[in-house]
Amino acid sequence: MKVAVVGAGVTGLAAGYEAAKSGAEVVVYEAAERAGGRLLTTELAGQPVDEGADAFLARVPWAVELCQELGLGADLVSPAQRAAFVYSRGALRTLPQPNVLGVPLDFDALAASGIVSSDGVDRARQEPDLAGSPLVGDKSVGELVRRRLGDEVADRLVDPLIGGINASSIDQLSVRAAVPQLAEAASRSSSLVRELRRLAASSTADPAAPVFYTLPDGLGRLTNELADRLGDRLRLSSPVVELGDLDADRVIVTIPANAARALLSPVSARTAELLDSIDYASVVLVSLAYDAIDVNHPMAGSGYLVPAVEGFTITACSWASSKWAHVGSPDTVVLRVSAGRYGDDRALALDDDALVGAVRADLGATMGLSAEPQEVRISRWERSLPQFRPGHLDLVADIERSLAHDAPWLQVTGAWARGLGVPACIHQGRQAAQASVAQGAVAR
Repeated sequence: MKVAVVGAGVTGLAAGYEAAKSGAEVVVYEAAERAGGRLLTTELAGQPVDEGADAFLARVPWAVELCQELGLGADLVSPAQRAAFVYSRGALRTLPQPNVLGVPLDFDALAASGIVSSDGVDRARQEPDLAGSPLVGDKSVGELVRRRLGDEVADRLVDPLIGGINASSIDQLSVRAAVPQLAEAASRSSSLVRELRRLAASSTADPAAPVFYTLPDGLGRLTNELADRLGDRLRLSSPVVELGDLDADRVIVTIPANAARALLSPVSARTAELLDSIDYASVVLVSLAYDAIDVNHPMAGSGYLVPAVEGFTITACSWASSKWAHVGSPDTVVLRVSAGRYGDDRALALDDDALVGAVRADLGATMGLSAEPQEVRISRWERSLPQFRPGHLDLVADIERSLAHDAPWLQVTGAWARGLGVPACIHQGRQAAQASVAQGAVAR
């Protein structure tokens, strides 16, 4: 059976790898000159530093399992620092523990953090006894959190974390698609905090177990290894213009939804229309290397989040050389600064010099860093993060039903479908390949 995969980001590479492993004759087509999509590792200050994602969740199996299959499992490392901070109300403040995706489970710890005002703490304390009913259907993360815990917790804790991950606002994010852990808790109890506390108390997970993993030479090594396994079955600089041109029994399209729309229009106009409704956010990542002697701020943690309500250009700063033991050196400090979210393209609109100036001004205001960096790298990721609006999973189900009716030989998946993290993309790619192979060779 012949399987064609369109797109060689991590989803497409995983799909191609899985199909080949299953015995299919596979070709993976990639329009760009390199594979890997948003997983890219290049050199900064003489060492490999990721330009996109620099870690993946350790407590879901899909990325860990793939690394083990590829012989990379023994190389996985976890962060050297666990503490994280939020810039709120004029200072960097420790993220209160325990919390679940920013939802505080200890209100005394919330009060001690200073992230929200005393009025904000008092409002949050009402949550366990607040009237309400369990979640039915889908709604935005913001609607759920604001109703249960108030605006301050929503704006200064949950939005910087969940909104930051998705480059969005929690008021526009589907709770079921973006944070199923919160959706599950909210659907079981009228009190989000009480249920999250119960789930935490009953969990058998080791609290000391790693939360994130990465590879010391960057996550680009993962996609490079997949590309190497595919060998000449991977065709770079090979854009697919018409699906009908592909010599394949089964086709798996893994490119972004807006690009997939054009390919699918001739075979399923309804699917193309649905894909066109998925929005994307643009982000930029500025990596900076400093002489260690010029950085006076203590960096005993992984970095900090910056709430949108603070009005800064940046949304987060990762203290990469503190977060990871393999980044930086006794003489060099490395920071990775994020900017941009859906509806806020200020950073993307700036030229390089103006962008670096804005980032440096924000670093000065938030952590007192005024030194000149020795090296700067700018990574612009335009229309890179799909937006999961309320009802997103119903939309994905509609896409799958429409495609199954119009073109059963075709699978379409990717970060826009059921998860944008590295493990979710790997899982979706491998699932699509397994489904294609299981269906067998059929005439198109």
